[in-house]
Amino acid sequence: METKNLEEIGLTKGESKVYLSLLKIGETTTGKIIEEAQISAGKVYQILDKLTKKGLASYIIKNKTKYFSASHPNRILDLLHEKEKEIQEKEKEIMKILPSLIRSYKLEREKHETTLFKGFKGIQTAISELLDNSKSEILAMGITTSKDEKYNILWEKWHREREKRKIKCKCLFSEINKEYSDKLKKIKNTEIKIIKGITPSAITISVDCVLIQTYQDEPSCLMIKNKEISQSFKIFFDTMWNSAK
Repeated sequence: METKNLEEIGLTKGESKVYLSLLKIGETTTGKIIEEAQISAGKVYQILDKLTKKGLASYIIKNKTKYFSASHPNRILDLLHEKEKEIQEKEKEIMKILPSLIRSYKLEREKHETTLFKGFKGIQTAISELLDNSKSEILAMGITTSKDEKYNILWEKWHREREKRKIKCKCLFSEINKEYSDKLKKIKNTEIKIIKGITPSAITISVDCVLIQTYQDEPSCLMIKNKEISQSFKIFFDTMWNSAK
């Protein structure tokens, strides 16, 4: 078993190494633990104390010397269950204050019409927010597939979530990738047209919000929350949509 498996459930690297050493050696003194786990003598008692408190180690005293041994590995499952219970309790506490946090968030966002999101996580947040606040048709133009594949996958998932919410979308491609466009065509409430080389950036439009996405160098997404600006982009989109094939 690798130490990282134990680290993933909350043990430190040192705790993981010592516990695995105890499993391998059996009942032993600190000298052999230090040698097997390759840790400093100054840290061994501190680590063993933490493992004991977590129920992963125990000791007995023979001739005034402590002999340590590992607890049964089933204790690891107990720790996981305890951690799950702790997370559930924290989730309940968060759920109590979440409505207040959301109200504060919305009030703050209303003060700022323009927000810049950066990177994959940023774009993921922006398009999710757009969808959460959309009830009518969404327009998308400047769509290309010549970007990191993870963004194409992200948008495909977004469209499938849009389908579940029964929100229509018109997609205007700047270049066509048949495999990708065929996937979108299978999603309900989706229309696709192509007009090459007209829209330099990917733009997504809702009734009161516009997203402008770039995927080169440092991917980013500019969110503009303004009905007048959104309406202007919609008029521009309709003009190109009517010219597209």
